[in-house]
Amino acid sequence: MPRRLIIPLLAILMLASCTSGHKHTTAHLPDGAGGHPKTGAPYQVAGRWYTPMQQAVHYDEQGIASWYGKDFHGRKTANGERYDMHAFSAAHKTLPLPTLVRVTNLDNGRSVIVRVNDRGPFVKDRLIDLSYAAARALGFAEHGTAHVRVQTLENNSPQPAPAHDAPAPASAGRYIQVGAFASQANAMAMQQRLQRDFPAIQIQSPHGDDHLFRVRIGPLSRQHEIERLIGDLRRHGISQSIVVAP
Repeated sequence: MPRRLIIPLLAILMLASCTSGHKHTTAHLPDGAGGHPKTGAPYQVAGRWYTPMQQAVHYDEQGIASWYGKDFHGRKTANGERYDMHAFSAAHKTLPLPTLVRVTNLDNGRSVIVRVNDRGPFVKDRLIDLSYAAARALGFAEHGTAHVRVQTLENNSPQPAPAHDAPAPASAGRYIQVGAFASQANAMAMQQRLQRDFPAIQIQSPHGDDHLFRVRIGPLSRQHEIERLIGDLRRHGISQSIVVAP
C-alpha cells in the first residue's frame, strides 16, 4: 500500500470505532489494574477527620464537583490504581474504593458513570473530584466546578416498564458498550464473538444523524454486576468498554 494512504486509512478506522456526542464518549472506566478494594480506618487531613463508609448503598448527595488533571496523571490513587485523566474516575472523601456512581450536572442535565478510586477533594464544600474526562463530558472542564448530584447505581430510579412492542434497549438499567462500528458486519462479528459468554449482548442500530452500530451488554442495574462484567470483558481482551445510559 502506498505510504501516503496509510495515515488516512488509519484515521478512517479510528473514526469507525468511536462513538459520538456527549452521552457516548470514548473515555472509559479505569480497569482496576493494580488496585484493591479499600474502606479504611478514619483518617485526618488538615486537622479534619474523615470516616470511610463500609458500604455505599443508598448514597445520594448533592454538592460541588471539581476536577483534577495532568498534574496527577499516572500517579497512584488511594486504592493503588494509576490515575488516568482520560478515564471516567473520581475521588471522594468517604465512599468505599472502588465504587461506581452516577454523577449528574444539575446545571445542564448531563450525567456520567465514574469509578471512585481515590480520596479527596479536601477543600471546603467540595463533594467530589472528577477526572478531566468526566468533567469534560459533564460540560464544566472549562469552568472548574459544577453543582452535581452523586448517586450509587442502585439509587437510580427505575424507569417504567417498556410497552410490549418497545425494543429491548428501552428497559431500565445501564449498558456496557464494547464497541461502535460504521459497518454492521463488524458489529455482528463482535456480537458473535462474545455471545456465548455474554448472552445479553445486543446491537443498537443507528438512529437520526447517528450512523454507528453500537454493541452493548445489558440492561444492568447492579453495581457489582457491572464491575464483574467489566472484569470478564478485560479477560476477553476488551479493556476499552464504557458504561452508558439507555
